[in-house]
Amino acid sequence: MNGFFSGFPPARDWFYGVRTFAASMIALYIAMLMQMPRPYWAMATVYIVSSPFVGPTSSKALYRAIGTLMGAAAAVFFVPMFVQSPYVLVVVIALWTGILLFLSMHLRTANNYALMLAGYTLPLIALPVVDNPLAVWDVAEARTEEIFLGIAVAAVVGAMFWPRRLMPVFDGSVSKWFADAQVYSQRFLTRNVTPEEVSSLRGGMVATFNTLELMIGQLPHEGARPQTVRNTKELRGRMIHLLPVVEELDDALYAVEQRAPQYLDQLTPLLEATNQWLQSSAENPSMDSWRALRDQVEALQPQGEALDERHTLLFSNALYRLGEWIDLWQDCRSLQAAIACESQVTWRAVYRHWRLGRLTPFLDRGLMFYSAFSTVTAIIVASVLWILLGWTDGGSAVILAAVACSFFASMDDPAPQIYRFFFWTAMSVLFASLYLFLVLPNLHDFPMLVLAFAVPFICIGTLTVQPRFYLGMLLTLVNTSSFISIQGAYDADFLNFANVNLAGPVGLLFAFVWTLIARPFGAELAAKRLTRFSWHDIVGMTEPATLNEHRHLAAQMLDRLMQHLPRLAIIGHDTGVALRDLRVALNLLDLLAYSPRILGVPRVLLNQVVEGVGGYFKACLKAGERLPAPSGLLMTLDRTRRALNGQGLQDEDDTRVHLLHALAGLRLALLPGVEFIGGTEQEAPLPDGAPL
Repeated sequence: MNGFFSGFPPARDWFYGVRTFAASMIALYIAMLMQMPRPYWAMATVYIVSSPFVGPTSSKALYRAIGTLMGAAAAVFFVPMFVQSPYVLVVVIALWTGILLFLSMHLRTANNYALMLAGYTLPLIALPVVDNPLAVWDVAEARTEEIFLGIAVAAVVGAMFWPRRLMPVFDGSVSKWFADAQVYSQRFLTRNVTPEEVSSLRGGMVATFNTLELMIGQLPHEGARPQTVRNTKELRGRMIHLLPVVEELDDALYAVEQRAPQYLDQLTPLLEATNQWLQSSAENPSMDSWRALRDQVEALQPQGEALDERHTLLFSNALYRLGEWIDLWQDCRSLQAAIACESQVTWRAVYRHWRLGRLTPFLDRGLMFYSAFSTVTAIIVASVLWILLGWTDGGSAVILAAVACSFFASMDDPAPQIYRFFFWTAMSVLFASLYLFLVLPNLHDFPMLVLAFAVPFICIGTLTVQPRFYLGMLLTLVNTSSFISIQGAYDADFLNFANVNLAGPVGLLFAFVWTLIARPFGAELAAKRLTRFSWHDIVGMTEPATLNEHRHLAAQMLDRLMQHLPRLAIIGHDTGVALRDLRVALNLLDLLAYSPRILGVPRVLLNQVVEGVGGYFKACLKAGERLPAPSGLLMTLDRTRRALNGQGLQDEDDTRVHLLHALAGLRLALLPGVEFIGGTEQEAPLPDGAPL
């Protein structure tokens, strides 16, 4: 309840509360008029599928309809088949719920709701009729009709009265990301970096980035045009590259400051011009200003034999990384402008790095399987206890345990959320009892019922718009509607009410305790696993495979990074460590792409570098911790740099420059704070290995 009374909801939130309440009453009235057996399902469904925005309402309505149909069909199929064997039926229901939950966790957009809902709709329909299996068709049909009615009313009312589009919210989130990204980039360009501020900005960028995927998936449901949706996906695909590109630039600039200060007179004015361009690009990301800045960078770029000198290579690498960041920022800003004006002109990129491709979702199937398995076992254990206790209405406990375990299965630590589920469900039982035994006996027609519900339901519905109150308030609305069990005639018995509705909180309390036992670990285990997955992928890049397969691993690592950084922040670890692993992979990928173009000794040494990186990360995996970079690998990197100054190159200039920059970036990522130096100069001591 912390912060419950701080701030008063704006008018548009009150409009939403009134609109949703009106839709729920319309659905309830139609259901009662049609003499449906459980009209309160229609009322509750309105609150479940409603959203202040058109896109989420439409998508949730569609996927709830699909999930309900699948779950109802499964109930009609399985209950008559296994009703004579209750333990077998329990296992079938648990497996159905767990399998569909596992499949839903493979989807990261709104469509995962259909599979998850189909999973727990089976116990919702099947368990109340186990003692009367002939009624399963009637219950499944009634639930489907009433839910479809609620979906239809919510969608129609939401589209007709005060509809709001999701695109302005998307634009607002993008603007927030750009605000953080601009300050983040400025700190590195002006060399005014404070770890606390950078860590905070990085966390904000990642959090905003992760919210965009779900919104992008819902934009087509509110009629966003295809080119606009493509632009949003392009923008998100480039946002994910900004963090590693900025980190590469920072290390390169630090190396110049420490080992080649004679180039600062040329580099400092360029960084100032870049900072000015960064600030002006928010208003006008024009191609002319971008081209003028890129020309300045190219004019300073050393060529040919000048790169043989290690200080010059440091300067060249810094210019190359700066050029990458400039191109990437120009693309992000031009995409933002195209999305804001909903331009239907095909967008053109300037950051055309060959590594760019479609993001490959990373899925930790081991944890996903364990989450689904713990849900299956929770349903089985709860059902067995129900059967052994002989509690007639105990099926409600199993149902809510299944719903709670399914809802929060994808979280690292679901127990706190399940406890919130339990608390607000218990409160709903209290609210429902007050209505059922004190208010409803004094009402004699539907208008009076509407008036009795209006004030609390509108106020609570208004609070669902605020994310911090969403779960608790939605549960209060949905559960109170269900527990009151409004029907055409008033028929309430206190003992029956208590027996039926106290089962739900008992089931949620069981789910909470079960989760504490079955899933005692949290973000720390997930972070360690993600670190090891990154090391495995780097090792995979050093093994024989096609370049496309290696590129796939890098794209997967980029996606994993956005899952990894928030978890590292939660457990208080340095998020820059995960970025360095990604940078190792990206520079290694460049080596693999360009090394086939050379012959002779340089090719042999490049292969040794690749093998050395693979051996180093294999050793980290075996030790279970991050080890210092081996001095032998660093010496091989240096010998390879010198060998590239000789013969054996095809397309000499382009290939040689790319390989030199990749070697420089690889060493900087492996050895934080130490630049690419020659073997003739004493090296700084290696840092201690950082723990997971």
